[in-house]
Amino acid sequence: MQRRRGIVRAIAGRELRWREFLFWTLLLAAFQSLEAAETRRQMMGAAETVAFLLVAIPSAGKLDGLGLEFTNWNPIELRAVAVSLATGFLAGGTVVLVALRCHQTLGTERGWNQVILAVLLGPVVEEVVFRGYLLTAALQLERRVFKTKRNWPSVIGVAVIFMFCHSGRAGSTWIQLCCILLTGTLYGFTRLRLQSTVAAVLAHGCYNLALYLSYWTGISN
Repeated sequence: MQRRRGIVRAIAGRELRWREFLFWTLLLAAFQSLEAAETRRQMMGAAETVAFLLVAIPSAGKLDGLGLEFTNWNPIELRAVAVSLATGFLAGGTVVLVALRCHQTLGTERGWNQVILAVLLGPVVEEVVFRGYLLTAALQLERRVFKTKRNWPSVIGVAVIFMFCHSGRAGSTWIQLCCILLTGTLYGFTRLRLQSTVAAVLAHGCYNLALYLSYWTGISN
């Protein structure tokens, strides 16, 4: 009986590893395909994006290996989904107003493949890295070194790194970098408040979507 239970657990663990393997493989494959210049590869990237979402969405709360156990890819309730979406749209609308006031461009790129990257895949990659791995590491370091659970120093610290990683873009201005710092901080607190990197991804994706909507409607350029 004990042996049978051990076999069942081993099979279940192997299934979870395959789930995580598919998460990484489909995410990176879709990202690479969508960035390609060939239309055929971009179409393949769109199909890979759909496959990734079909794996990633039901995998919330089930990824605990291959490093994903540090990302807090946890399921969230419908109310939290609504809060995340509203947070992203509100932040995007605010940045659009700032851009109009300061005569700044939003940096939106043309092409349907760029929209998928900016709204769906880009937020997953960035939030898994910054509000997943880096924020988890920063929180652990803060609690061990400073013996505190204030959290905000870690959130802001990761947001600063997030800002500097975007500073290499051609034509970046200090106003744009400040907006990136503030939105990075917002994503961090969203992740902590709702206890899931999924919430940060939703907010980030809706933020980018708001920028594209303002561009498509002619409000900004």
